[in-house]
Amino acid sequence: MTIFLYFCILLFFICSSATEHNKTTELFDKNVKVIPETLGDTIIEVLFVDSQISVIPKGAFSKIPQLKTINFLKTLTSSIEEGAFEGLDQLDTIEISGTNVSSLPVGVFKDLTNLQKLTMKSNKIQKLENGLFHDTKNLATLRLQENQISTIEEGTFDYSGNLTELNLAKNNLTYISSTLFSKLNKLRIFRLHENHLTSMPEGIFNNLPNLNEISIHTNRITHIQPNLFPHKKTLTTLLLDNNLLTNLSSELFLGFTLLKKLTLNHNHLTALDPLLFTETLNMNQLFLNNNNITSLPAGIFQSLKQLKKLDLSSNQFSDLSNLFVGLEKLTELNLQNNLIESLKPEDFARLQSLSSLKLDNNKLRFIPQDVFGSLPKLKKIYLNNNTWHCDCNLLPMYKWMIKNMEKIKSSFNEVCEYPEDLKGQLLTSLNEAQLICPTTIVPTTLLPTTTTLLISTAFVATTVTDTTLPLITTQITTQTTVTTKSPTTTIVTTQPTTVQPTTSPSTTALMTTVTTPSPTTTIETTQPTTTLTTTCPSTTEFLTTTATSTTVSTTIATTTPLTTRTTEQTTTSTALTTTLATPSTTLRTFVSTSFSTFQPQYPGLFSCSLADRASSCMTLLIFYTTLLAIEICCTAVLAKFTYTLYCLLKEREKHYCTISLTHFSYTKSITLNPLQETESVAL
Repeated sequence: MTIFLYFCILLFFICSSATEHNKTTELFDKNVKVIPETLGDTIIEVLFVDSQISVIPKGAFSKIPQLKTINFLKTLTSSIEEGAFEGLDQLDTIEISGTNVSSLPVGVFKDLTNLQKLTMKSNKIQKLENGLFHDTKNLATLRLQENQISTIEEGTFDYSGNLTELNLAKNNLTYISSTLFSKLNKLRIFRLHENHLTSMPEGIFNNLPNLNEISIHTNRITHIQPNLFPHKKTLTTLLLDNNLLTNLSSELFLGFTLLKKLTLNHNHLTALDPLLFTETLNMNQLFLNNNNITSLPAGIFQSLKQLKKLDLSSNQFSDLSNLFVGLEKLTELNLQNNLIESLKPEDFARLQSLSSLKLDNNKLRFIPQDVFGSLPKLKKIYLNNNTWHCDCNLLPMYKWMIKNMEKIKSSFNEVCEYPEDLKGQLLTSLNEAQLICPTTIVPTTLLPTTTTLLISTAFVATTVTDTTLPLITTQITTQTTVTTKSPTTTIVTTQPTTVQPTTSPSTTALMTTVTTPSPTTTIETTQPTTTLTTTCPSTTEFLTTTATSTTVSTTIATTTPLTTRTTEQTTTSTALTTTLATPSTTLRTFVSTSFSTFQPQYPGLFSCSLADRASSCMTLLIFYTTLLAIEICCTAVLAKFTYTLYCLLKEREKHYCTISLTHFSYTKSITLNPLQETESVAL
């Protein structure tokens, strides 16, 4: 064991020595103030992180010629002297980022013929001079983003013909020459975004035939010429967002057969030409969000058969008819922050691959049935912050939401906006009984009823006639109790006659006809004429009316007739519209008529009586008790069968009897066989 432990310790020291001997990277932290003159012979990469080195002097690494990578990250470096990297023939990567370097003298990269990658981002560089990169003929990647560059001299990149990536983003450039990049015919990635450019000079991309990506977003460009991008068959990414574009030429994207990503968001576009995307057949991402587009031509996207992501959010769309024709492979659709008030089932009928749909922050009040039924692959949907009207029109959408809660990613923000009693409540917290529509109010025209009473002296004649009184009732809106009492009049006459013409109001609501026997009375008299006008109340509710009329009592006197007429009508209901055909009656009687109206009580839509619920519970109790009894019986039978089987098995095991051995005898016998000379011994 001691030998094994000794061997392990020896092996550890040998490996540590070998690791130290083969070390290739040296790291210096914040405690380092100067660059060391020498390092190990195997060091090919050196990193200074948060170091306090203020100046990179001339020939700083001349005694370490094997270096291939030098990094200064977030150091206090403020200047780099000319010839700082001389003698480093094998150096291929330099990164100086997050420092206070404000200028780069011509000759700072002298003799770096093998340099392939130069990154100097997040510094304070203000100017690039002609001749700065003349000695870096093999430079392939140049990243100068996040500086303060406002000037680039003509010819700065004339000796950088091998560049494949140039990043000048996030600087202070306001103008660039059309010939500044004319020698970079191998350039593939061109990034000039987040500057202050107002236009792109014509011909700037004429000598860049291999470009795959152009990023000029977040500038102040107001117009793009139709021929700005002459080499269209290699471009795959074009970023034009966050500019001041107001319109696009119909020929701008013709020939972009390999374009996959196009960003036009955050501009001032109001409309797009119907032929704008006819030749961008391989596009899979299109961003048109945050513009002022109110509508798009029908079928504008029908050529984009490969499109997977479409963003139309933060525009002013209100109608989506025929907008998504041809987008069979679309998986993400963003329509949030628009003015969409309604949807139709055919709007999304062709989007068979759609998995994510954003409809939040619109003006939707409800969504009809089957709108989402044509989206078999839908997994995520956003519906919050709409003006939901929680009435019967929302019921199909409510049922869909309850069945597909896992797909709704904003269920805590979907609240009712109308009616007032449900405002602010979560849609998913409601029940179907609450989603009802208000009763429609039917307008009613009231016509006056005029009664003319003529009194004269005449013979007394009494005629009793049965009259049918039609009663037309509309819906109920308010409850009104009307009590009308006619005055009692005593007149000494010979033959009274009364003529009562009545004009009935007409309505368009449901009719309820009640037949009431009523006498016909005609009274002729010489007394003054009395005109009585009666206005019938209107109703807007379904009701059942029961009319009760008392029996007419008639008394005939031969001398001085005494007539007392009393009419008492009591109606207890919500407002009632009644059409009365007033009969003509000739009598000398006391007439008393009473009408009683009863309004039925309608139970709630989803309520049930206590007796029904008790009966249901009792039925379930009896059912489950019976099941329990059957289960107990079966259990008992099974237990008895198991016990019987156990007993039978026990009996089968007793195939021998137990005996007690009390004596053991030993016997030895010898048998002689004359034919075979063998001896057999048995015990």
